[in-house]
Amino acid sequence: MNGCRKMMLLVVSLVLLAGVSSGFGQMKIRYINSERILQEYAGAQEIQKQLDELRSTYEAEYTRQENELKKLAEEIQNQSLLLSPDKKAEKEQQARQKQAALEKYYYDKLGPQGEYFAEYQKKIKPLQEKINDVLVRVGEDDGYDYILDIVQGVVVYYKPDHDITDRVLDELNKTK
Repeated sequence: MNGCRKMMLLVVSLVLLAGVSSGFGQMKIRYINSERILQEYAGAQEIQKQLDELRSTYEAEYTRQENELKKLAEEIQNQSLLLSPDKKAEKEQQARQKQAALEKYYYDKLGPQGEYFAEYQKKIKPLQEKINDVLVRVGEDDGYDYILDIVQGVVVYYKPDHDITDRVLDELNKTK
């Protein structure tokens, strides 16, 4: 809720500034669609492809381990009357160990502190910096006072001719 108030305050401030500054000159405000930039920028697509492959690898291994656990649980259930109490306890202990290993694998690879998240952060940070650098350059080169992101929900009305997403994509694709 606090974030919404800040965004609303920003929008109100921009509107007030636009009204006050009209005596000093026209304020130039443009917007981008960050979602479209991430979908269409080749650099972002490559990073997303790498992250998707890594996630698929981790998920496939998780599924493999999960299937082993299910198979062991079915084996215990189907053979419960045939197994000696010691053998049954041994298999149940194996199942608990496999369950613990499965949970640990998920946490280590796909959890919030896992390898996937670390790799995501490592790859996304330079991309965000590059996009921000291009936004600053475009803003300075074209003399914009503000560049807003319509995906973030702060823009309630816009004219399509003020969209500079294509310009930002062109600049991003020029730099490799």
